[in-house]
Amino acid sequence: MDTLVIALRVALSLGVVLALMWALHRRMQKGQFGAGRTRGRRSASLEVVARQGIGGKASVVVVDVDGQRLVLGVAEHGVTLLTSGQAPAPELTIVTGPVALPTADAFRAELDRQDEGGAGLPSDTDTGAAATVSVSDDVLPLRPRGRRAAPRTNPVVPTAAQLQGSVLSADTWRQAASALRSRRTG
Repeated sequence: MDTLVIALRVALSLGVVLALMWALHRRMQKGQFGAGRTRGRRSASLEVVARQGIGGKASVVVVDVDGQRLVLGVAEHGVTLLTSGQAPAPELTIVTGPVALPTADAFRAELDRQDEGGAGLPSDTDTGAAATVSVSDDVLPLRPRGRRAAPRTNPVVPTAAQLQGSVLSADTWRQAASALRSRRTG
């Protein structure tokens, strides 16, 4: 009976701790404690472009803030503005026409082609569903898939002497069970 009560108390305590952690996590996400996470435009207004250490605890940091590029000196005692200027405009790619997405059949055909040792992407001369995918002159190499290390031929199985006193040892569990049995009867 005592064991059941202890087990229930442990389970209840664990449940309370997990519920408290979940509630605190939710509050932190919503920003009800401290600053929390900022959303929308405010979160995108600061971007660390580069950081370079120049000493033990000193570094130079390049930051973009609201269209301004700042070069900051960061040391133990504080942060110093070294220089500032206009941030360069981001490079945008403008899509002028419709984009043809590959179908599942084209994807499957490409994976089969890679497994057979074929290289590259499907070309415009291919037939079937794969012909809808357009290829530029710059063909990027694809990573091989499914390459795993060979399994070990000699699995290492620990001996009873190596596991003695460990939670993984069967003898440890037998001793624990006999201790519980003796406590109940005595």
